[in-house]
Amino acid sequence: MMRAMLISPVMLACAACVPSGPAATPRSAEPVRVSNAGQPFQMWEGAAARTAADAVCGGKVSVSIYDRFDRATGEWVYPEGCA
Repeated sequence: MMRAMLISPVMLACAACVPSGPAATPRSAEPVRVSNAGQPFQMWEGAAARTAADAVCGGKVSVSIYDRFDRATGEWVYPEGCA
């Protein structure tokens, strides 16, 4: 027994949503290390470090659970690199 597949207008509209343009630029695999204009950050300055990392990446740093504060250098480290 064969079943007919019913294609709804919603499914047709969703099929048109697939991007056909150029592929997204690959993200940087290098870790991003940021300091406070050459001075060390404090551990509680994570929001300012994130803003600085976004500026270094030219838009957005890739955030993960592995982001950390390096006590030895005073830098915030984003191991996933730029998004």
